[in-house]
Amino acid sequence: MKTIISNIPIGIKQASEAYLNKFKEYVKQIGTRVLIFSLIALILNQKEFSFHFTIGNSNNKLENKNYTPLKNNISTDPNSTKESAIRTSNINPNEKKWWQSIRDEKEDIRLKFNLGNSATAVSNVLSPKQQKEAAKFSNLGFLLNPDFARKHKIDPAIVASKNRTCFDYIAKYSSTAQEEAAIFNIPASITLAQGLLESNVGKSALAVKENNHFGIKCRKKCLGCRCANYTDDSRYDMFRIFNSAWESYREHSKLLSTKRYKHLTKLKLTDYRQWAIGLQNAGYATDKKYAIKLIEIIEKLKLYRFDQ
Repeated sequence: MKTIISNIPIGIKQASEAYLNKFKEYVKQIGTRVLIFSLIALILNQKEFSFHFTIGNSNNKLENKNYTPLKNNISTDPNSTKESAIRTSNINPNEKKWWQSIRDEKEDIRLKFNLGNSATAVSNVLSPKQQKEAAKFSNLGFLLNPDFARKHKIDPAIVASKNRTCFDYIAKYSSTAQEEAAIFNIPASITLAQGLLESNVGKSALAVKENNHFGIKCRKKCLGCRCANYTDDSRYDMFRIFNSAWESYREHSKLLSTKRYKHLTKLKLTDYRQWAIGLQNAGYATDKKYAIKLIEIIEKLKLYRFDQ
């Protein structure tokens, strides 16, 4: 190698060395630049990391030995004070909870329940397990026989849900029953009691699917009406299908205005007891305790208040 270099002319040799030195200088400059950019990038990355580390996790502030809290956190900026006042103006530690407002301000039969308890809250929904257990009981059962729930230690949430179903039904249809009373002279208490009993508080298949709240069957000559088969006295019984619950209530009024029950309309609207007995004697239902059940429903739920 030395022999080859020694044989190269001096001019070429000098030129080669000059280019080589320039190349080394260029490489050195590039290396320096790369190093500087790398350091800058590293510093920037460290700053960004530190920023997120401090802001993102407030607990780390306390663990950082170099962190010193401000002696005075009260802002002197008047705009900042106004904004703080606006943010906190809607917070009232003495404000009533929603269930307290219902309990304290509304005249409702549900006052008897502890609405602050999640088991009996108005918006409470039963779990699937509770729903399965609740299906074993009538919707009216716990209201008509409160001791049953206590003796058998029924889940309070189930009892409250069943009772609430009854109250909601009454609230929904009481005005309709009163309107029918004004037109057909049928006590609203009787109409509501029959609706509650016949439809299992609006939850029977006949009420849910066919809007039939009174167990109204198809007539022998049922022109223009639709009917569905449901087992009652026999498996061949056919019941009316209605487009709405209101149609069911109106048909009930018309039924009690027919010759079979017409004599009852001569009774006073407040005489729900004689109405109940008269319906049973006229054969509205085959249940021998039908009148007793209607009277019990009316008196336990105070439905007679709608007859005033």
